[in-house]
Amino acid sequence: MSIDSCYEDVIAKLRTQGKILSISQKLLSLTTNDDRVLYVYNILESLQALPTPLEVSKTENVSTYYRNYGNQCFQNKDDYRAWQYYNLSLLFAPFSSENYCLALSNRSAVFYSLKKYRECLQDVKDILSIKYPEKLKDKLSKRLVSCVEYLANDKKANDTNNADINNILTLQGPKDPRYPCASSKLEVVFSEEMGRHVIAKDDIKVGEVLVQENPYFTLLLKDQYLFSCSYCLSRNCNLLPCTNCCFALYCSPACRKNAWKDYHSAECVLMPTLIHMEFTKLELLAFRTVVKARKDHLCWDDVFKTIQKADSNLNTEFRGHVHIDGQWIYDSRFYTSIHTLASNVERRSISDIFQKSVSAAVFLHLLATKTDFLNGNENDEEKIRRCVAGMLLLHIMTSPTNMHGLSTNIETADGNFVEEISLASAPYAYHSLLNHSCSPNVVRFGKLGTGNMTLFSLRPIKKGMQLFDNYGSHHALQGRKIRQESLKFQYKFTCTCEACINDWPTYLAMKPSKNLPLDIIKRTQRVLNSEAIENLQKGDQDTALQLFKPLCQLIEQLEPYCPCRELSDCQEALKQCLAIFEGLLPYGYSNLVQWNAMPPKAD
Repeated sequence: MSIDSCYEDVIAKLRTQGKILSISQKLLSLTTNDDRVLYVYNILESLQALPTPLEVSKTENVSTYYRNYGNQCFQNKDDYRAWQYYNLSLLFAPFSSENYCLALSNRSAVFYSLKKYRECLQDVKDILSIKYPEKLKDKLSKRLVSCVEYLANDKKANDTNNADINNILTLQGPKDPRYPCASSKLEVVFSEEMGRHVIAKDDIKVGEVLVQENPYFTLLLKDQYLFSCSYCLSRNCNLLPCTNCCFALYCSPACRKNAWKDYHSAECVLMPTLIHMEFTKLELLAFRTVVKARKDHLCWDDVFKTIQKADSNLNTEFRGHVHIDGQWIYDSRFYTSIHTLASNVERRSISDIFQKSVSAAVFLHLLATKTDFLNGNENDEEKIRRCVAGMLLLHIMTSPTNMHGLSTNIETADGNFVEEISLASAPYAYHSLLNHSCSPNVVRFGKLGTGNMTLFSLRPIKKGMQLFDNYGSHHALQGRKIRQESLKFQYKFTCTCEACINDWPTYLAMKPSKNLPLDIIKRTQRVLNSEAIENLQKGDQDTALQLFKPLCQLIEQLEPYCPCRELSDCQEALKQCLAIFEGLLPYGYSNLVQWNAMPPKAD
């Protein structure tokens, strides 16, 4: 049963019993998150609506089942699907078993076919380091020798980072000691109308790096489980399975160890249920936030103290800060900064609060029945339960308005990198301070294979101006009415940005500017000629490097004429350059296999 089905079933039963109104009134009278969740928990318990956790173990039969599917794909030269099935086979194989070795061996064959010789060699070495079936010896030895020969003759084997790209992607100049991920050109301020927000302390040119932030943690999306490290998001192909569950792959023993320490020790046994119940990424972000918050502390008493200190600073300029060595710091490394993000509870409907409380109650139930997460001193058991209940609901409410997605562009069948693919989500304390505009002056990009988020200026920003991000509703893509409805539904505010106030046209309705000087028109046509546009769409790095600075300069010159098609074209081209610099995915990675939490019944 999915969490949505669970919620709908509860509503149907309460409606049949005629209790909707009385429960709504009671829930409306409750003023704390822990009271809300525990009240709903009791309702679910009385209706016998709390789910039974699933159990899924590593088994030879299931490993064989997935390996056979991989073999079929490999025989049909469908390498990327074969690769995923072999990873599923690896996940379900008991460690060091014959199936484990066969899954690794077959995966190395896929890498060889894809000319990933370094990755093939690593898999072969991993097999040879454990007890492997004798029948694999000759095949592995030949593959090892071939890989060594290819790598010795491959001049591209030793890739070096491009210094120009690194320079573009690196925050230059001093950082703010209070906000260590941000440029000293930025300042966080507060107003009743805007809440906490970010303004420029100096003039900022287009293309400047303003923030480089690592998240509190990363949450890999389910359809990326078989291609990425579940901890650091590395695209390292030689992924290693969790030694206990069948759902997490890691790029190294270090990441596997760190994941266990940070959150996976609590999540591991719950993975089948969390996946099977189809919790959204926003709910899973909230769940992991609570788990990691506890793992960051030695004991529950320390968690209580952190929350107490954080809550005591809610209405001060040090909201979300921690005090270290005499300095107030706001940083995603610390739970305090995540704990104090806005929940908008006062703007939420009672039905929304009830639905989110159902998810929190189910999470609480799973933690209580399958883990020792709630364990502590006997006298603190109820306090711990209340604390976790409240934290779960808090972060289920903060996630929709504060968490950020990580994505990249992926190659289409015609060889263009114009489609976006979502990879992961994560909590970023500083990026969450940025307000929305349908005509933003900054843009975010994540570095492929990491959780690092970089904020670039997309328009010239004068001293004293506010920085505006875009929450997904952009004037070039949607009309004002649709944008306003979408923002009101998810983010609980009415947008008053310049594009909404002046009702800017969408891109398709936008016309070229009639007032542009002739020299700017000619320069725009010269920089964004058809060949350059085609090369950018093909993900050509040299073209992106060649165009980056001219595009930044053009956007500066075009700013007084916005909105106009020429400016939009230049901004989109600049964003394509940044996407290329941050990393693209080839076409094969879009060929995803479908799999479920409950494994197939294999004989």
